[in-house]
Amino acid sequence: MVNISGKLFAHMHATFTWAISSTLFSSLQLSGVTLAFITPAEFQQAVTSNGNRIPTNEQYHNLVSKAGPVGHISNKRELAMFLANILHESAGLTTKEEWGPPPAGTYHYPKLDRPGKLYHGRGYIQLTWSYNYKAASLALYNDLRLLDYPEQVASHETVAWDTAFWFWSANVHNQKGVKEGHFGATVRAINGEQECGPQGRHSAKARERFDKYIRVLRAFELHEKPIETGCYN
Repeated sequence: MVNISGKLFAHMHATFTWAISSTLFSSLQLSGVTLAFITPAEFQQAVTSNGNRIPTNEQYHNLVSKAGPVGHISNKRELAMFLANILHESAGLTTKEEWGPPPAGTYHYPKLDRPGKLYHGRGYIQLTWSYNYKAASLALYNDLRLLDYPEQVASHETVAWDTAFWFWSANVHNQKGVKEGHFGATVRAINGEQECGPQGRHSAKARERFDKYIRVLRAFELHEKPIETGCYN
């Protein structure tokens, strides 16, 4: 048995993982997938520089292949804003379900809720409320599968990305200030008064999001001054 130190093994693992990703990057280019926004190395740096573990090839593939078609994201800065927010929402792409989860009835909407089903936060952007599950399901799949079986937003990796990009396209992408790079406007669109109102109970969380965004911008090699406004200022 060969004895390999922890640091050396971690380095070998990272090198191997991103060697595969480089191959994936080339194959995606050849297949015509639009992914000029970021490379695998930039994605890895964006995630790990925020204190998170190395992301997977599948996560990279879903990010770059769905950003345009599902999220309607057309530039690297908006992709950076999206990624910073979902890193915050998903604990660095490590969870696809709200911690707890909260007690039944927390997101209760009798007009739509299916018997025995819960509609707490799931997916990389923590989709909540049955009316959002319904809207996402109709927009993405032209049926009610997510309303009937909301668990799959957390259990299926592809669905977790689909719903995150759907929410971004439907609720964030066209908000005032987003196209101009006002990061706070994205936070307001996602979490509203909870983080951005005058009595925002979680304004410190909004500042944490912005700190993540700064690091993502650096990782993406975007040499522009990040704009904080749109939430608490």
